Amino acid sequence: FPSHDTIVARKEFFSDIINLVTWPSSLTITFGYVLPAVGQDAHFGAFLLVGALATTYFYLAVGFGSELVNDFETTRHIEYLVVLPFSSYYFLFMQRVCTFAIHSTILSIPLLPVGKAILGPVLNLQYFSLFRLVLIMILSGVFFGFFALWLASWVPNNRAFSNVWRRVYTPMQLTGCYWFSFATAYKVFGNYALLALLNPLTIMTEGIRGAVLGQEGFISYWTVYYRDWE
Repeated sequence: FPSHDTIVARKEFFSDIINLVTWPSSLTITFGYVLPAVGQDAHFGAFLLVGALATTYFYLAVGFGSELVNDFETTRHIEYLVVLPFSSYYFLFMQRVCTFAIHSTILSIPLLPVGKAILGPVLNLQYFSLFRLVLIMILSGVFFGFFALWLASWVPNNRAFSNVWRRVYTPMQLTGCYWFSFATAYKVFGNYALLALLNPLTIMTEGIRGAVLGQEGFISYWTVYYRDWE
């Protein structure tokens, strides 16, 4: 039988698609067409679009963590499920992480064709590898699913969860090589840029860009992949 998460995901699927496509599409149009008219690199829009595949998981993970905290605090649906036969907290959390990974990956996939339709030849897919992209996206989904559980484990209530957006999401998004590559960070900050490798978003963005845009200018894909499993 479908889980509660699966049923909710089906009902909100198209709404979630619109929400997730709107922001990257707006960035793509702005940085791919408008800002190049005043001197911005025309390929920066494609750079941001591909990076958005990684930040989408991060964004959804924060929302998932908020839902868990709300469940712990109010509805306590998970407590009802855990008393069922052959159930446990471990099984339920693993099931929710797997559901999140699948759901977030399905939601992220449309970003690439939509971006390609907007940017056309500016988004060069000459070095695109579907195998590598799917591999890193599934890994991203699993990682951020557990990341959401970690967030939910220390945030005391849903009201306090608003601090996560300010204290966790924003700093990690700005320093996680979404707006710039790790190579650029290293060029500017030298060895201090190695601190960015402690940010899991750096690993995801570099890996996804390597799978879509090619390896030049990004951390080696397989280095990223094995780093995620450590």
